[in-house]
Amino acid sequence: MPGLMHHSTKKALLIGIEYTAEDIHPSLELKGAHEDPKRLRQLLMDVYDYKDENIVILIDDPAREYVWPTRENILAAMRDLVRDAQPGDHLVFSFSGHGGQVKNEDGTEEDGLDETLIPVDASYNAENGTFGGYIKDDDIRRIIVDPLPSGAHCVMIFDCCHSGTASDLPSVFADGFASPCSPLTTRSPHLPWTTRSSPSTSMEHISLHHASRSRADATAQYALIRGRHTRKRSHTMPPESSGPDVTSWSACMDSQLTYGGRKGGFFIKAFTEALRTDPHQTHAELLQSVRRELAKSAAAHNMKLERGGANHGQAREPVMSPRAQLMSLRQASYFHTPFDL
Repeated sequence: MPGLMHHSTKKALLIGIEYTAEDIHPSLELKGAHEDPKRLRQLLMDVYDYKDENIVILIDDPAREYVWPTRENILAAMRDLVRDAQPGDHLVFSFSGHGGQVKNEDGTEEDGLDETLIPVDASYNAENGTFGGYIKDDDIRRIIVDPLPSGAHCVMIFDCCHSGTASDLPSVFADGFASPCSPLTTRSPHLPWTTRSSPSTSMEHISLHHASRSRADATAQYALIRGRHTRKRSHTMPPESSGPDVTSWSACMDSQLTYGGRKGGFFIKAFTEALRTDPHQTHAELLQSVRRELAKSAAAHNMKLERGGANHGQAREPVMSPRAQLMSLRQASYFHTPFDL
């Protein structure tokens, strides 16, 4: 008797954390993070034919109309996302909130640090700016990536600081591609903005309308570098090999910060707008589109500073664009294949 035909499923888990509960330290607040899962949900439904009932959103809304993104709830939702996954299924995981770094204990990280996601109920030491109760990149790899069957399709999206290798995938596609640079930050689990304005509001009013397109393009090009980022884990697969199709998109390198405003993260905005313009561009084209838009936003902000136009709450020193990252289980030739969600 022939087996039953499997109809592929499209599922998504989208998380946004603003850290505004009364018992959370006020310096952690990230106003606008709730907008990211809503923006992604609309993209998935409008462009990629996802059904609303198959999209789970976790946000720390005061009315508690959604499941709150505690560590336990996030891990449980991650397991639910991949449970019973079959070849041909499409899965999306996204996280918008705080990201950090902690010492790596098993020698698998070239820089000696694991990347972390910070749930709403993570403990926070305000004296030294460190977290407890985080979710490590190892957890994401073990729960989401490792159980996937051959032929399953999974895209992970991280809009948080230090998120370059948050998925713990082995291949980072950066070699030979010009990309916006950014100053290195302290490599520690500390909050990177304890002595400055929070990135959630520091560039809130950035708009490309503040500068001409040609001038923004020129300034963005001024901030381009070539770079390389490697990992000790190197279990990559050829593009044509069997196995799951897994990619991870991150707002910045492990050593960098990323930015957002009350309308959401700049990376998510650039990512979703690029896909609405061309839903099936190659991975390389999408990465370059996102990096270009992030560089233009930083350039527009810096030009506004030159004219003395910084508003209250904005960064009052020049900023450099975060360098968006693409990771995959597959080898580098996968970089030039069409993107899909």
